[in-house]
Amino acid sequence: MFIDALGWEIIKKHDFCAQSLPFRYPVKMQFGYSSTAIPTILSGKKPVEHKHFSFYYYDPVKSPFKIFKYLLLQYLPGKIFNRWRVRHILSKIIKKIYGFTGYFELYNMPYERLPFFDYCEKTDIFAENGLAPVKNLCDVLNENNKKYLISDWRKPQAFNIEQMKRAVKEKTIEFGFLYTADFDGFLHDNIKDAGAIAKEAKKYEQSIEELLQIGNDNYEDFTLAVISDHGMTPLRGTLDLKAQIDKLGLKFGEDYAAVFDSTMARFWFLNSPAREQIMRVLNTQPNAKLLTQEEKEEYGIDFEDNMFGEEILLLEPGVQTAPCDMGLCALPGMHGYSPEDKDSYACYLSNKAVSTPPEWVGDYFNLMLEHIK
Repeated sequence: MFIDALGWEIIKKHDFCAQSLPFRYPVKMQFGYSSTAIPTILSGKKPVEHKHFSFYYYDPVKSPFKIFKYLLLQYLPGKIFNRWRVRHILSKIIKKIYGFTGYFELYNMPYERLPFFDYCEKTDIFAENGLAPVKNLCDVLNENNKKYLISDWRKPQAFNIEQMKRAVKEKTIEFGFLYTADFDGFLHDNIKDAGAIAKEAKKYEQSIEELLQIGNDNYEDFTLAVISDHGMTPLRGTLDLKAQIDKLGLKFGEDYAAVFDSTMARFWFLNSPAREQIMRVLNTQPNAKLLTQEEKEEYGIDFEDNMFGEEILLLEPGVQTAPCDMGLCALPGMHGYSPEDKDSYACYLSNKAVSTPPEWVGDYFNLMLEHIK
């Protein structure tokens, strides 16, 4: 059972499923967001291998968004066309036109900058060949002729939980991957409200207890593991980096390209003077640091072609880029900081002991393989 953003600090503070899932481990997150953590969990591979990191990356030649050069949406009333609902509708239209089967959202990416970028999750990463040529969980299950159920991430969480309970009760599967994502959205808004978190966590505990009961009643050997991808860090400050870069007077797409994520900013330099000017700004940020080559290698994001950025500025835990290309305003909670920070740690909880405790979220894959092969 995957519970998005169920961090180790929350597990400790609220004694989450302490009795029913006694085998418990803090797990280092994969640097980045769910867009890289989930492919890592589903394959056991680092981003340099599965090629998923943050959603957008610089590639004006292969960009599927060239149509935005002619739509001129940036000249239409921003109060209307930059609303989340309007952008969500546009995202659905684009997804259908291009046949994207993966998760796709425009977020707050400036319309006029979209033609410079490509998007990494065009295919359903949970489906067969979803991470090709890297094998994912679905591929391995099919190769081993297992009866399985992988939740449809498009379906409501309540539907996925009830569907998994029914499959376990009817003994139609040998392996199940239950996907739940709502806790992440809840924590983004409520990370500072311990009472609300405790109440919400109880709902998940109830579902877990019911699954355990159903599983133990219907299988001779039933293992339930709860896994997560990262934690959640409370907001403590903001940084308007976009405004600082805009003041340089450089031209986007001719001098540089950049994606301003919630907790980091990624840059590509198209000439030396632009690099020098931007680097001076990046090197003087008091609440951020540039990732070193050693850190990129450690985190598995040392792409040879600088696919996701030549330079990456990472903000200190709790500081958010606002406004950014993901949204106009900072949220009460965010993830995507240093994997070493305490609030970043994910978790592994189980009713059964494991052969080798997971240290990194990619290790979940090998633990799943033990139940498949």
